[in-house]
Amino acid sequence: MNNKNNFIATLSRTLAIVLILFAFSCKEEALEEHYEQLDDRLETSILETLSSDSDYSTFLQLIKQTGYEHLLSSSQAFTVWAPNNEALSMVSSTILNDDVALTALIGNHISRFTYNSTISYNEELQDNSVLVKMFNNKYVEFSNAGGQVTFGDVAVQDADILTTNGVLHKMSDVLTVSPNIWSYLNDNANDFPELITYFEQFNKISFDEENSVSLGQNSLGQTVYDSVFSITNTRFSTIGDLSSEESRFTFLGLTDAAYTGVYDSFKDFYQFPVEDSVKTNTNRTIFNNLNFFPIVELEDLDGITTNRNTAGNNVIIDPASVTENFSLSNGNLFVVNELNYDPKNVMYKPIRYEIENPERRTIGNLSEFSVVQDFDETASGRFTNTVNLLANPDNNDSNNYVEVAFTNVLSASYKINVKFSRVGASKKTKLKFELSYVDASKQTVVHEIDAIDVSNLEEGVVTIGDIYDIPVFVNNEIDNDYFVKLKVIVDVIDAELILYDRKFGLDYVELTPVE
Repeated sequence: MNNKNNFIATLSRTLAIVLILFAFSCKEEALEEHYEQLDDRLETSILETLSSDSDYSTFLQLIKQTGYEHLLSSSQAFTVWAPNNEALSMVSSTILNDDVALTALIGNHISRFTYNSTISYNEELQDNSVLVKMFNNKYVEFSNAGGQVTFGDVAVQDADILTTNGVLHKMSDVLTVSPNIWSYLNDNANDFPELITYFEQFNKISFDEENSVSLGQNSLGQTVYDSVFSITNTRFSTIGDLSSEESRFTFLGLTDAAYTGVYDSFKDFYQFPVEDSVKTNTNRTIFNNLNFFPIVELEDLDGITTNRNTAGNNVIIDPASVTENFSLSNGNLFVVNELNYDPKNVMYKPIRYEIENPERRTIGNLSEFSVVQDFDETASGRFTNTVNLLANPDNNDSNNYVEVAFTNVLSASYKINVKFSRVGASKKTKLKFELSYVDASKQTVVHEIDAIDVSNLEEGVVTIGDIYDIPVFVNNEIDNDYFVKLKVIVDVIDAELILYDRKFGLDYVELTPVE
């Protein structure tokens, strides 16, 4: 019986191996058939295919002139979008006689890897298209919309010519090299004087190691370069790199007319005794809110839809204010003559102080008054606080308070909201408050707010006091001469302990903008 079972098992394994080998053989034959060069065009390379068509002799000559011939002769896969002689005859002599500009132009038609016109759906571009990185580091959209194949804004005349080292597409027009947003703004600085003046102060000249050529090492073993330097802008770390070819943005090109209008509507929020401070802070707000990501298309603007900019603000762009629309290599530039930003979407927002943050918090007496943070995933900062007065309040309320200093407070109107949380107190507590700030003449103004009773079960936001007009912009400098502070005072003396507790829960305090 065992011998019989062993025979069956051996036979089964043998049959399985035979089937696998047969299947592999069939697959190998199928692959050979699939890759068999049935088309004569696959016998030639891209350069050989171009050289066989006299209509593309100029492009072939320029490939050789710019040094791309050596690259296209290497053992890699490429895609070339070739403009014909007639198209290249329209290129200006300025570009043809400029080695850098000409190399950029020819590089604008060559990419690594193969791209044919059977393009899968691209969710980012909402189209059957792909962004292709060219030899000049620009990205160009290669698209097939209902059989209409385009490269950038140029129609492809003869697509998908297969060669031994890639794909060739023939075109009857030249795709000009598109500047990126930052290049366009600088090339047209006269159209955006205030904008360019603002950003120029953040320009920085940096050594570009990637594009510098190594010449060897010196006697100290340090690499010596034929150095290339580039201008970067430190402001880009905040709003996004407008010079990057790797990202796609939409930027609002603010003319001086638009700048003046939005400046006049924003400047009063930054009232300050020093005029330069008003301009600096107002400009920062304006120019930090012009860049949008992901890219916005003009046809998607309806004057109602909010768009999130790189500063994280939701704003509305009125399409009627866009006077020109430029499609550039890293996104869109909308030139606007008017910018009606709602301050509440850009800067005039709630200013919250989480009580557990000790940075700008003071306590009356460390041995008699405590603030202990407690983890609470429902709290705004995931922490709430148990506040406890351990002694009788003294006569001048110097031991029974916690006070916080707000930062980046605009010169505007606010109400005060206090978020309480439940604690293990047995009774309600009694609190009073003081709002203090420094005015333009550096005089301290104090508003005493009537006491309120707070239940030990209170869990929510309570508005206290009135509406308060803050006269001076307060920045985030710790040693600022100008401040806005709120003091929370436990107002329970020994005689009141039969009715009140001195412990309560406090999540945050907030200055909330008033319409």
